[in-house]
Amino acid sequence: MGTQNTQQDMQPQGGGSMKYVIGIVVLGAIILGVSFMNKSQPTSASNDTTGATSQTQTLPNETITPGTSGVQTTTTTAKQTVEVDYTDSGFTPNAILINTGDTVKFVNKSSEDMWVGSDFHPSHTLYSGTSLREHCPDTAGTTFDQCGTGNEYSFTFQKVGAWTYHNHKNSSMKGSVSVK
Repeated sequence: MGTQNTQQDMQPQGGGSMKYVIGIVVLGAIILGVSFMNKSQPTSASNDTTGATSQTQTLPNETITPGTSGVQTTTTTAKQTVEVDYTDSGFTPNAILINTGDTVKFVNKSSEDMWVGSDFHPSHTLYSGTSLREHCPDTAGTTFDQCGTGNEYSFTFQKVGAWTYHNHKNSSMKGSVSVK
């Protein structure tokens, strides 16, 4: 009585466990791959792949905003002084555009007296809403009026608008400052 081997007997023992091991290895590779992909993507607070975070900061006279690829760009908002010369032919330049907080320095380079005053002549009420008699002398520096003759006059504009002015000593000499 010889032993006969059937096909069932020819299959290796533990064939089902081999499939189980391969399934675990594939599942582990998928989990590892997903985990690796999540670590390489930047978080919402970061704009580069170094892990450094960027944010908008406001510093005195400077604004830093996030740039691309982890580079930051800087925009300076420093206040400036613009010079307007008063000559025998009038104010030069006679129309300027500045930002709020900028200063205009009027310099007398003429042969006559200079007294810069906000329109309208002779009251000077346009900028401050107060008359020459009410705001001169301007000890607070809030009215656009030189309040007397002089060789230089500086004024810092804090109000947005178009502000026309004249030389109080020669009201035909005019100019304008537009403040944005």
